[in-house]
Amino acid sequence: MVATAVQLYTLDGFAVSEPKKIRIAAETGVDGVEMVYDGAPTDETIAALDESGLSVAGLSIGPEDLDDPIEGVVAACERLDCSTVVLGYLGPDHYRSPETIRETARLLSTAGEAFADRGLRFLYHTHRHEFESVEGRTGFERLLESLDRSVGIELDLGWAGVAGADLYSLLTEFGDRIVTVHLKDMDFEAETFVNLGNGDLDVERSAKTAIDVGVDWLVYEHEDPADPVESVVTGASKLRQFTEPASSK
Repeated sequence: MVATAVQLYTLDGFAVSEPKKIRIAAETGVDGVEMVYDGAPTDETIAALDESGLSVAGLSIGPEDLDDPIEGVVAACERLDCSTVVLGYLGPDHYRSPETIRETARLLSTAGEAFADRGLRFLYHTHRHEFESVEGRTGFERLLESLDRSVGIELDLGWAGVAGADLYSLLTEFGDRIVTVHLKDMDFEAETFVNLGNGDLDVERSAKTAIDVGVDWLVYEHEDPADPVESVVTGASKLRQFTEPASSK
């Protein structure tokens, strides 16, 4: 059954500690949190996770973390009891041509194999540029045809919508590669972020399609909320609408 989570980056503008952010997420009734790698987690962070009972859906890293020995990321995952590492971003330069996309696939595949050797699953988080055309096909299609199966996808529906992708066809066609979905609502034309349900994303259809294709996690994220706590509370509430059994609603 699909689980729900909040990406703690949504609370980045709220000047409180990471343990406090975990406790805020826990109060919304989600199953877990996605966290951003920043070295070894503190004892306070571990205590907040233990007290709340939340799982860590994924630990997000940057490209620079692939250049360094990955033992620090592996150790953080072990301490967090987290089995999934997510590369949060690769820039448009990685998608300039079919050849650069093949190089990108090799980079990600190498990372996927390295993390798999350490018992961890490796995901790649998409943005908008992966869905732009590269010589008649999207960069995303070209990437997946060269990408090792050890690498899963975290599909960001907000940015894919901005790029004009058919979100539901994406989910259906590539569902066997998509592990996690970011339910991120946006004004697609203006490329601005809004609370879940206030933008151009068909939230219900997106969530139900993702569940139907068998994703593991539905994750709420807002990149620039005016009120981070309100955004997390309302976003988590909508996640629960689509994941709770009918008898419990």
